[in-house]
Amino acid sequence: MPSAGGSLRSTRKRTMTSCLECYRRKQKVPASTSPAIEDFSRLTFIQCDPSIMPQSSGAWDQQSRMPEDQGENVTTRDDQVGGHSGSGNLGYSLVPGSNSFVGFQQVLGNEEFQSMTAAQSNASIPILSRINAETLVSNLPPRPVIQSLVNLFFVEVNWHYFILERFYFDDLFSRWPLGEETEPVSYLSREQLFTELRYFSAVLFQLIALTLQFLPPDALDLVQLSANELAAPQTYSDLGDELLSVLGRPGVALAAVQADFLRSSCLKNYGRGTESWHALGHAIRQAQELGLHRHKEIYQPDQANVDKTLSLFWYEEHKKHLWINLFVWDSFMAMILGRPRMIHRDDCDAKLPMECSIPRNPSTAVPMAVRPDESPSTTTVSASLFRYAIACKIHEMRAIKADYPHPKVYSVVRKLQEDTTSSLNGLPSSIRPDYPDTSWDLECPYLPHLREELKMTANLFLMNLHRPYIFSSTESRKAALQAAFTTLDSQLRSFAQAKQHQYHLFGLAFYTVDAAFLLSIIAISCPPENHEARQNIENILHRSIESLSTMERYNPIAKTGLDIVQRCYIKLKEAFKPPSNTSGPTPVPRGPSNTVLQNLMRDLNEESHDPSVNSLRDSRQHARSPELGSSAFTSHVFQDNFSQTYWLEQLNQIQPSLLYEQDAYGVWGNFYFD
Repeated sequence: MPSAGGSLRSTRKRTMTSCLECYRRKQKVPASTSPAIEDFSRLTFIQCDPSIMPQSSGAWDQQSRMPEDQGENVTTRDDQVGGHSGSGNLGYSLVPGSNSFVGFQQVLGNEEFQSMTAAQSNASIPILSRINAETLVSNLPPRPVIQSLVNLFFVEVNWHYFILERFYFDDLFSRWPLGEETEPVSYLSREQLFTELRYFSAVLFQLIALTLQFLPPDALDLVQLSANELAAPQTYSDLGDELLSVLGRPGVALAAVQADFLRSSCLKNYGRGTESWHALGHAIRQAQELGLHRHKEIYQPDQANVDKTLSLFWYEEHKKHLWINLFVWDSFMAMILGRPRMIHRDDCDAKLPMECSIPRNPSTAVPMAVRPDESPSTTTVSASLFRYAIACKIHEMRAIKADYPHPKVYSVVRKLQEDTTSSLNGLPSSIRPDYPDTSWDLECPYLPHLREELKMTANLFLMNLHRPYIFSSTESRKAALQAAFTTLDSQLRSFAQAKQHQYHLFGLAFYTVDAAFLLSIIAISCPPENHEARQNIENILHRSIESLSTMERYNPIAKTGLDIVQRCYIKLKEAFKPPSNTSGPTPVPRGPSNTVLQNLMRDLNEESHDPSVNSLRDSRQHARSPELGSSAFTSHVFQDNFSQTYWLEQLNQIQPSLLYEQDAYGVWGNFYFD
């Protein structure tokens, strides 16, 4: 008998030609079963029923031919190009007309072209460590536990990220691991189904990891497991990433894209920005290899297979959803981390998805736009489209270098702000931040938080847009102040709505620290004369410090950001004291803004011992180590990319200019406090 890892006793001489389960049951395997299917069955623990196996001959990673009746009357424009072997394995794009190598396929014909490139393609296929892959997959919890965590994911987590569509996930999960009576998916050929399922275990690892980060306290009772019977979130995420490394990332499976995207989300919540950016890069490159950035036409010659056409249409909509979310993440991470964009709009012609939800049964649903009276379950798509619109503004900002000092024409900055405000006001009423329709809130409890998140997304862009000009332009200084104050006010509402297990969310801490830091810098450098304005600023910063103090045990960004915000708070109180008070601390130096920036950099780098600020923090240290399954982070394990250095470098983005000691241009006049 084989062991759990799939190895055989040393006394066995015959080559095993079945999967582990078939071998255990002594089930015969047809002689025509190929090594490719044998190896795949071992990896996914399927039972070797010949009725569900495509016939092929070749190495493990070669694609088997699709049966003649598969995919009948349902085609896309890219189906005419060929498979993923050949030029794709050599590094060339498979998109028609994109390079001269693909043109050989039209000249030589598909069969001769594939024959010509077979040697090079086979040479590029990595050797798969099957035993290692089986060992990794064996670390997944039992299926009932996975099912419970999946349900929690779609209730608690997915609406934050919108990475997985339920219909697509359920189609694969119901076939994982494959059983004897598994039916093919209408919108996937059998070879595509096997390829997706090959990578689906990696999706499950990352889904479990992300779900455990947001695990409610009573959730373990639902899955009937103790905390000690589940690994830590980071363990599952690392196992999933290792599995993808074993399988390789050739860009042939949508599941692999989703696994890397989920991995990026996990790392981002741990404050590991650089690693998250690299994981996102894996997802983007595979998505581009699959052609998600290109438009595809779907057509049907006759009415014989309408259900297949509908399923394929919704599958393409699902890919559009995934692509625009990758686009959004790439744009915002480039802006936040100061990284180059991996996606450029000029390279993409994919159309936006419809503003409607994908049905659970796509084969029977006719596409139609959302109606005003429809349930706001569709608002997840509307939210993604709004984020995409803001991400496009980031591309415009980068293209015209509006985020650089000394723009050629300042009016472009003003235009970007107006467009952002217009997009925010144009949101559907159920997710519009100001004066929303709250009639659906009981049915969709995530809506209040989603409204605040969208508001913060817009203001995050506005803060980054105006940050370089807060000393050189009164208009930008006032706009940045308004965006920062609005963000903090919105963050405090989100914090009040959040439960303890949601404190791990990246934005819940990052938006607070970013806005508090910018508000402090402007208020310290140009303090308002109005006592009420000063009091409002002190109050909102004090409340923000309290929220960060509460979250610091759970959120690494809150922990590191809290320190810099407290130091800003000290300097703010010094700046707000009248100059005549000679017994108090030395007032903030006045003069050219570059001098002020240098002094701020120096002062904020110094360790503060002010007891009034230390009292704002909870002096109790949480010394106990997090249990297995706990989503509390351990600070010494994870490298934090949002340290004090990150926040202080924000000062380098500000363009120095003449700094006025008094509020000569009415920056604080008629300022709107929520």
